[in-house]
Amino acid sequence: MKSKLIISRIKLLGIAAALLLGSCTKKFNDYNTNPVNATDEMMEFDYLSTGVYFPQMQLNIFPIAQQPNFGDEVYQVMQNLAGDVYSGYMGASNNWYGNSNNTTYSMIPDWYNAAFARAYLSVMPAWLAIRKKSEFENPHVYGLAQILKAVSLHRTTDMYGPLPVASFGSGGLANEYDAQEVVYDSLFSALNYGINTLTNYINLYPGQRPMAKYDLIYGGDYEKWVKLANSLKLRLALRIVNANESKARTMAEEAVNHSIGVMTSNSDNAVLANGNGATFNNPLYIICYNFDDVRMGANMESYLTGYNDPRLPFMFNKAPDGNYHGIRNGINIANKAAYTTPFSTLNVSATTPIRWMSAAEMYFLRAEGAVRGWNMNGTAGSLYATGIQTSFDQWGAGNANAYINDNSSIPAPYTDIAASGNSVAAGSPLLASTTIAWDDAASNSVKLEKIITQKWIAVYPDGQEAWSEFRRSGLPKIFPVVLNRSGGVIPSESGIRRLPFPQTEYQSNAAGVATGVSKLGGPDNGNTMLWWDRTP
Repeated sequence: MKSKLIISRIKLLGIAAALLLGSCTKKFNDYNTNPVNATDEMMEFDYLSTGVYFPQMQLNIFPIAQQPNFGDEVYQVMQNLAGDVYSGYMGASNNWYGNSNNTTYSMIPDWYNAAFARAYLSVMPAWLAIRKKSEFENPHVYGLAQILKAVSLHRTTDMYGPLPVASFGSGGLANEYDAQEVVYDSLFSALNYGINTLTNYINLYPGQRPMAKYDLIYGGDYEKWVKLANSLKLRLALRIVNANESKARTMAEEAVNHSIGVMTSNSDNAVLANGNGATFNNPLYIICYNFDDVRMGANMESYLTGYNDPRLPFMFNKAPDGNYHGIRNGINIANKAAYTTPFSTLNVSATTPIRWMSAAEMYFLRAEGAVRGWNMNGTAGSLYATGIQTSFDQWGAGNANAYINDNSSIPAPYTDIAASGNSVAAGSPLLASTTIAWDDAASNSVKLEKIITQKWIAVYPDGQEAWSEFRRSGLPKIFPVVLNRSGGVIPSESGIRRLPFPQTEYQSNAAGVATGVSKLGGPDNGNTMLWWDRTP
């Protein structure tokens, strides 16, 4: 990443999004109607007036650069230099600002502003435009938008905590923040609305795909969208299990036992790929190969090599010495070159699709629910094994039987080939010791560690989700940072828990963000735990 370009490019993106918001909502009739071109009636034909906003939502949940070599920095600071490294998936190979940056807990405002800006300047304005045009006229269109809103905002709230949700689009000068528990209630409500309206539409008009032209994920297949909505509902149910177990169980059982249900095969996976009007480079490819800023994470090296995991070569490439080498997060990098060529690159191409959610994750979530005694339509052991095989199938890694029955392999010690002081030796308490094979006689804590460890592997490369689950469960074991530049604010042992509220909010919405701080439950820094982030 070119650090001097980050601020200006993010600001340009913000300005462009703000202009889009203004043109799309405030003066639509004045600026967006050509008297010799499209009329209101023409725009309603084939859902054009609402359909045009769906790609805007879908291309900004995981931010995609729509111009070559422009915009991938947003993905980098929003996703890669947050969840991707905090989860242990990847290691930063650059030393921005003399190693005083988000990876070492010296939080950079222009970096932690990005996720909030993308949600509230790109995704939510499009959602608001769809709501105004379709909430009563075409509920199924609004239902689809509600699902996309939940897909986006659950990631945003899991970074920051309280968010302005109920007040968004109200026209007030200050957008008051809702407590995270209230935000989650709104997400469940949005998902339930989408599930119910799309299920009703499917029953009334089987096989119809009215939004096919505008849907970059499923080509307008509403049944797939219901599966995605139920799957997200299941994910969020487990997220809140330590904060509200009763509601978590209700939401999870509703999702799994719905008539359409959750994802069960890789054909259900939510994937954003080139095509249907979208052309982009996978941001991880740009960050790894053009910027030379990221490599395999040390924890991925430890788990995947220790388990002799057949998925390893599909996720990462061998280093020049013929082995796999990952970078530990939060270390002192004196020389960038020392952490680029000798370490393993990501096995990703410019055209690799971006996966939002997968069926494998659902089997692990259901396995956890089954361990807790919930009705997940299967036993914990069978769901666990199916999750592993489904992940193997997704990566093309073959039959998983030998792996599933491996009762001896454990995560391997880690050696930093550039600086031995970052290594983790055999017998260190920082290393996990969990094996793979299921044991019905094991304690629930042992079972949960197996499930969440395998889910962590399967969810790769979505570090945002992996970081959220690590905070929720403390699993799997992730190496703490070596270099902590937080000034004592964030303990290395527990790791960073959230991103601070954006400085832009303090500048433009001071009264509103003050309500967010008051509902946070602690100071606005990286050590304050979110509502769902608590010990059971």
